[in-house]
Amino acid sequence: MPHTQSDQRAFEVRVELGALTSVAGDPQVAVRVGPAIATLVNGIGGDPLLQLRLIHEARSLLFDMGDSGRMALRSAHQVSDVFITHCHADHIGGFMWFMRSRIGHFPACRLYGPPGLLEHISGITKGVLWDRVEDRAPRFVVHEWHGDHMKRWRLVSGETPEPLQDQPTPNGELLHEPEFRVRATQLDHGTPVLAYAWEPFGKLQVRKNSLSDIDAKAGPWLHDLKMAVLKKQPDKLICPGNGETYRAGTLASKILKQEAGQAIVYATDFADTPGNIRNLTNLAAGAHTLFCEASFMVADTEQAKRTHHLTTDATARIANQAGVRQLIAFHFSHRYARKRDAVYRELAGFTDRLLVPEPENAQSGHPSTRSDP
Repeated sequence: MPHTQSDQRAFEVRVELGALTSVAGDPQVAVRVGPAIATLVNGIGGDPLLQLRLIHEARSLLFDMGDSGRMALRSAHQVSDVFITHCHADHIGGFMWFMRSRIGHFPACRLYGPPGLLEHISGITKGVLWDRVEDRAPRFVVHEWHGDHMKRWRLVSGETPEPLQDQPTPNGELLHEPEFRVRATQLDHGTPVLAYAWEPFGKLQVRKNSLSDIDAKAGPWLHDLKMAVLKKQPDKLICPGNGETYRAGTLASKILKQEAGQAIVYATDFADTPGNIRNLTNLAAGAHTLFCEASFMVADTEQAKRTHHLTTDATARIANQAGVRQLIAFHFSHRYARKRDAVYRELAGFTDRLLVPEPENAQSGHPSTRSDP
């Protein structure tokens, strides 16, 4: 029997927040560390994605690229570097959105990751038809870690990758700029995984009485000397006004000292093995903030071993041994979605360095924040 107009009723589909994405209602977690704000975009339990926003620049660095739907488009435009731990879906699944956000006249974004990164990134770009972007295709420089060096390619979406000259990685250093550097170490998750340390440089200070020792006075030459040190130009010639000319490296060793910066370390998806613990503890030694996975509680140790993840006691052990100032544990298994307090209580029993998001912020859905000098 045919339906009449009066029989046809409109209906509404209701979808709860988070029903179709991994982020759910998890509040973002943000900490201020020196000149940067580090934010777990998808919170403790969502896809891993750490945004490191440099306060004095319109610039961000990203660590992992999980679900990126909560990022503002403006933020994506300001990303200069992305550091991928590995290419499992929850760590790179947001790259499609990010790639789309980079259509336009933007500088090439640098991507870093373990061996095989180029194949994965290139595969994503090949899944899109680029016939309408003209000269506005997203551009990247892909860096693959290979121990003592990185292999590099220039990649314009829709085109064949162009090989670039290899780049050495002294002491695990991937990126060096005047204000900071980023270092990495390799961990094992059944597949190679990289952990990263963002290390800002402290202020360069003039040693006490050092100027009188070389019969010089403060002047613009000191700025030139400091910039030569930060830009790794030890052979630049500096004239301090005492009738002598020095190599920057030589003069810096005589009169300058550098204060230590406050590092942020990011590590997730790796097994509790002696090699992994040693490598990450060395990378995180003395860091201000350690973002580290704590996927399983101790009662689920066997599951942690099967999946190559950490338990709460292993996460705490790393924080304690590295002597970090504070630990932000994240990437909890979804099995603890309704018992997160129990995870935090167990972590707190193993370390006094744990930073727990404030409950009132978690209930309101606003970022949980903490500011440190």
